Amino acid sequence: MCGIIKEDDRHNAESSTKINVVVDANILFSTIISGKKNVRSKIRDALFSDKLQLWAPFRLLAELEKNRELLKRKSGFTDADLNAYIETLKRRVKFVPLEEYLDKLLEAKNISPDLKDIEYFALALKLGCPIWSEEKRLKRQDRVLVLTTRELVSLL
Repeated sequence: MCGIIKEDDRHNAESSTKINVVVDANILFSTIISGKKNVRSKIRDALFSDKLQLWAPFRLLAELEKNRELLKRKSGFTDADLNAYIETLKRRVKFVPLEEYLDKLLEAKNISPDLKDIEYFALALKLGCPIWSEEKRLKRQDRVLVLTTRELVSLL
């Protein structure tokens, strides 16, 4: 479900009993790659937890598409399997267009340890929530909380 951040969403991000988290690409890629193996993982458990509201930059969908062949090869999914899994992710994660957090890009550029992660930081700043990532380098700043899977699971 791709969509614009509506006032209701912003309100929900601030007052909901769910934990709002911006999820990075590596988390979604990991769950897809382990998808067909029927492995129970902490990442998959957290990803599908009712206690989380997940957000991601809209461009993450393009990254998934760009890496479709790699994801199919590593996961063992057929085209139909991968399409179904991505559709499930689209229902689980709110993908937000750049225009909705454009006003936070400069601030995000100043704190993001890596240019490729600016949109994740901008969206987290816009929503006032942490980023879920296994990339330790993202913790090399003190403006946005970055949670590993282990840290996130401990909050659930």
